[in-house]
Amino acid sequence: MFWVGKIKTQNTINYKIIMKKITIVLIAMLMISANIKADELQIIGKWLLTKVEVEGNIQEVYSEVIFKDDGYVEMEERVFGKWNYIKKGKTIIIESEMIKEFAGERKVSILNEDEMVLSGAESKLFFKKIDPIIIETENKNSKLEGLWKVSSDEGDKSIFFKLPDSFVSVEDLYGAKSTSKGTWIYNSKDKSLIVMTYDQGLRGLNKVLKIADNELELENKGNNIKATKVEQKFVKIERLTFSDEDFYDEDGEYKYEQDEEKLPWNDFDQLIENMAKVNQLVYDFSTLSEETESFETKKLTANVTGNMDEGIHMDNVFGGYDRATLPEDSEMPVATYSQRDKLFPFESYTFRVLGNEEIKTAAGTFNCTVIESFGDFDENIKIWMINDNPGIFAKVIRDQAGDYGHYQVFELLEIK
Repeated sequence: MFWVGKIKTQNTINYKIIMKKITIVLIAMLMISANIKADELQIIGKWLLTKVEVEGNIQEVYSEVIFKDDGYVEMEERVFGKWNYIKKGKTIIIESEMIKEFAGERKVSILNEDEMVLSGAESKLFFKKIDPIIIETENKNSKLEGLWKVSSDEGDKSIFFKLPDSFVSVEDLYGAKSTSKGTWIYNSKDKSLIVMTYDQGLRGLNKVLKIADNELELENKGNNIKATKVEQKFVKIERLTFSDEDFYDEDGEYKYEQDEEKLPWNDFDQLIENMAKVNQLVYDFSTLSEETESFETKKLTANVTGNMDEGIHMDNVFGGYDRATLPEDSEMPVATYSQRDKLFPFESYTFRVLGNEEIKTAAGTFNCTVIESFGDFDENIKIWMINDNPGIFAKVIRDQAGDYGHYQVFELLEIK
């Protein structure tokens, strides 16, 4: 009995030793797995690729790169490949057909909560961790939020900083428009602004030389950029969605032939008499930048001349310019009131009357007849005719859809 008990005791001891060894191995494996997982977790997230070193030559980049937890890698909102962390040797393998310079196996030389360096056979990539909370706070306190205008001999550029970090630039050079979108990061400590965009004039690191309520001066790659803050005004957006088909019945017959009788300015002599008392009409002209979702506003002054014998002549400011803002080598279009053109100065014979509406502008409160009509190139127009002030519009909306379209609002500011 003693011998059997001894055997049981020895087996128990061996079992405990084996279990202890297994436990040690499992703990070691868990620690290794935890370390690997910790490295992966540190890699996952948003990084700022600041520079790339190739054969000792350093190129500044400043692009946002996201190592996603599903194994994909994204640069500036475009997925361009896949990544995989290899525990042996602490390396990252990136597969990409789109950006082959980024692809390959790289050793993780540095990895912490602030920076990461990936070293390959031919290049080295330097990253800084992006902290959305810090960026949101810095950007909010930067005084950059809003719309800025950069003017040059070649044309104008509008740059829009939106919180927390979205950026848009709209460049109009020699009549050709181009739009670039991206993100921005302000650093109050070193007075810098990083812009990640296709706009090469602002892309990358900008030194902030001056920033005030209305003035901004930057230096980008040795070039100075001066911008002026654009005063923005809240304008209610009312998109005009009617179409030409709405004006005809199933047989193709025009449905609003009788609406001409509903217009408030059918007495042409009364219109001429009323407008002969006016010297100028001043309008608030607001243009929506579709990309920035903001309005740029300026004043337009229309000169009015004439009398009953000569007729009434008015600067047609509904093209978006007056004599002070007219482009060089252009003539101010002057409209002459015609009894034939019922919506003058808009040359349209297709319209419908929606009814009466009281609206308020800076010039006062007016009871108006509201009309919908058309301009050129599928442009929709909505007009508010002041009922008891023949010849004067209280408000006009011009809405044209498409890449080269516009949304413009004219509101009466003053009758002089």
